[in-house]
Amino acid sequence: MRKIIVTFLILFIAGCSFYSDQEMETIQQIDRELNLILTSTEFIRSSNPYDYVQGHPDKFDYIVSQKDITLNHFLNKFLSSHSNGLEEYIMATVCVEILGAKNPVTEWSTGREWYEKYSSGNL
Repeated sequence: MRKIIVTFLILFIAGCSFYSDQEMETIQQIDRELNLILTSTEFIRSSNPYDYVQGHPDKFDYIVSQKDITLNHFLNKFLSSHSNGLEEYIMATVCVEILGAKNPVTEWSTGREWYEKYSSGNL
């Protein structure tokens, strides 16, 4: 029995490590770029999330350019959190940009709302 449990744990841990080193570096860079957008002091008084995005087009474009890696990473972040603030709005905006015409959600007012509608129709 112990051998079975150890084997199961090894397989489980190996299965959880499905990102390559390069993908992990990309995810870390995505998170750094997102954090720079979120912590921008020049837009701190703005209630419009698009001000943050438009103020950092190079960072936004980099995040979008990572396509599937970004999409999967952001969907996992939505799944593991119940937050609904600026970060989630910007993540949803990125996902919408990546999905383009494949985005099934046409109306949403918060990042969390976008994710809930997206996941209910696609997961």
